[in-house]
Amino acid sequence: MPRFRETVRTLLRERLLDAAYEAVADRGFDKLRMAHLASAVGVSRQTLYAEFPSKEAVGEALFQRELERCLVGIQQGLDAHRDDLRAAVEASVGFTLTLAGRNPLIKAMLAGTGEDGLLSYLTTRSAAAFETATAMADAYVTEAWPAVDPVARELAVDAAVRLTASHIVQAGPSPEESARRIADTVVRIALSTGREQMPRQASGTRPPVLLQDGPVADVP
Repeated sequence: MPRFRETVRTLLRERLLDAAYEAVADRGFDKLRMAHLASAVGVSRQTLYAEFPSKEAVGEALFQRELERCLVGIQQGLDAHRDDLRAAVEASVGFTLTLAGRNPLIKAMLAGTGEDGLLSYLTTRSAAAFETATAMADAYVTEAWPAVDPVARELAVDAAVRLTASHIVQAGPSPEESARRIADTVVRIALSTGREQMPRQASGTRPPVLLQDGPVADVP
């Protein structure tokens, strides 16, 4: 019975978030009303507040759900290019920027105003999202590219996350061009420190490609 109740609660939570997503995408977070949200799902306000005690809690849950979905796509992009760090960065950044440009909720976030709106989760209240994205990227690079100097890895991961977030908030060139530029920057940072400490490969083997073109591509 406890498992059944938990399943019902999870389904209710998803229905509420789905309804909130549609409302925010259509009218913006500022115009989201808890009473309207409860009515849209067909539950009482008491039931709604038992799950989300405030409008801000709904906004935070919406953002976290979109962040988790985005991180899944990023991980897939990284895993698809484990033999090429530059391609992995470009694929994951390109996915993120393309998603940001098409996702109705993210568009509504960027159009919002005020410190209490969803935009704050990409600006003044972005610490948790940065930590989550940074931890995932750092774990990937540590596992897939152990030869990268730890200091350079930390700087490169930080640059990747911050540059991507910056391009989401204030779009520049196309997602493809932005991803290419960010990938170039990140890989060059990754190779900028402690490169002389990278272990040599066994005779007759070729190290994984970190950068497809340019003199820094080949590890001696």
